[in-house]
Amino acid sequence: MAPYPENLALVTKVGARRDERGGWLTWNRPDELKQGVQDNLRTLGIERIGVNLRMIDHSDGSPEVPLAEQLGALVELRDAGSVEFIGVSNVTREALQDAIEVTELACVQNAFSILDRGGEDVLELASEHGLAFVPFFPLGSAFTGGPTKLAADPEIAAVATKHDATPSQIALAWLLHRDRRILLIPGTTSVAHLEENLAAGEIALDASDVERLSRVEPVASPRD
Repeated sequence: MAPYPENLALVTKVGARRDERGGWLTWNRPDELKQGVQDNLRTLGIERIGVNLRMIDHSDGSPEVPLAEQLGALVELRDAGSVEFIGVSNVTREALQDAIEVTELACVQNAFSILDRGGEDVLELASEHGLAFVPFFPLGSAFTGGPTKLAADPEIAAVATKHDATPSQIALAWLLHRDRRILLIPGTTSVAHLEENLAAGEIALDASDVERLSRVEPVASPRD
């Protein structure tokens, strides 16, 4: 995509790395976080970038690094000018509250969709503090059935027919209706797919649509 337009926000995520088999490894010591940011800047050929700090599950016995130390490393980079803004990802409500007390945040990136509403409390806290909310897996995931599950739901299908839209577009429109600070990052594999996703922003759900979509049965995620 280089050279990048001036109004394009580039955002990375640090706090973990993949092993040779694709599994996640913790990478959240201050020096590792700083290296992760510098690696991204070098790869992209830029001088500043937005950074989301990924919260890691330590059930594997890996050592925990205090949140204040992790955020402190990113604050140092922000003060130095290489980090434009800081966000957090995969957080609980309690962890988000702690992060808010440590430093100014720009956004929260958590799993959330019409199929997976387990993070409702995190979204509410983010909204209270005026933070952007970036839902990953906005169409659900392999764990929740994804677009196939969306298409099979009669309530979503009915609203989609009413608006001459796809079930996936209705799922994205539902998210945009849910909170004005939601920013969508659906996977996009082609120009046609990109255009379909963008068109979801033109769908205006009315009260009857929202009421009907409230009947969609959420699917339990692995976190539950």
